[in-house]
Amino acid sequence: MSGKKVLVISSSPRRMGNSDLLADAFIEGAREAGHTVEKINLHDKKIGFCKGCLGCQKTQHCILRDDMDDILPRMQHAEVIAFASPVYFYSLCGQLKTLLDRTNPLFAGDYAFRDIYLLASAADTDEKTMEGPKKAMEGWVVC
Repeated sequence: MSGKKVLVISSSPRRMGNSDLLADAFIEGAREAGHTVEKINLHDKKIGFCKGCLGCQKTQHCILRDDMDDILPRMQHAEVIAFASPVYFYSLCGQLKTLLDRTNPLFAGDYAFRDIYLLASAADTDEKTMEGPKKAMEGWVVC
């Protein structure tokens, strides 16, 4: 994985929250390994909900104009994407789910990423706590 372009998307609604700190630790390790890393914090982004119109499947552009206009090309050109999320109610946080729903324009086109990581933090220590977030991310990857 040497020398790849890595994008880390932190969906923590809190600056310096646990999942945001986890993202920063991942970034530090990736840089030490020789990768180029960029971080996007969703806490200061405006991302609307997907309308389900599927127009993006034909045009590769969403009808909504918001911060996804900047995020999608950065995702498309990254070779590795790491998503950091707090675990809320045994799933991904709403900010990350909203972003994932808006990635439909990527499906019909070419994208560079082949490696996806989920960095999740939770207050619950039960092993099953991560089953929901993992399943949600697997669903996005399969699509």
